[in-house]
Amino acid sequence: MACLFLAACDSGLQPPEDDGTGTIQGTIVYTDSWPSEAELEDLRFIAMRFVPQDTTDFFRLNEMAISQGLPTGVDRHEFRLENVQAGTYFYSGVAQKYGPELLDWRPVGLVESDGGVFTVPRGGTVTVSVVVDFDNPPLFPPR
Repeated sequence: MACLFLAACDSGLQPPEDDGTGTIQGTIVYTDSWPSEAELEDLRFIAMRFVPQDTTDFFRLNEMAISQGLPTGVDRHEFRLENVQAGTYFYSGVAQKYGPELLDWRPVGLVESDGGVFTVPRGGTVTVSVVVDFDNPPLFPPR
């Protein structure tokens, strides 16, 4: 019986192949005015390997690549995230923490090309661009 089970497995007892890592780099352009300091507790680039349904999806940290805090009050910023999981990212952009609660985050700009979907190649680099407009944030959750 065990022999039959092992014969049916395509990789036997080996662990699944690692997709490896790659790099996300890009440019963020900020339009219009910046929010007040009270409304801007943190700002980060976040790439998700899924399409979020609500803010509780932000707990799926193992399926996201998250930058360090981004600079504020600038017109433009170049960023780079190295050693991110290779594969396809379906919802990515800049997120603003606007209040003191754990889930007080909202998207303020999304990756612009190909509907926001991009793939990080194993050992390679993908370049993205984001336009942030604090006065006109994208709908969340996406439809």
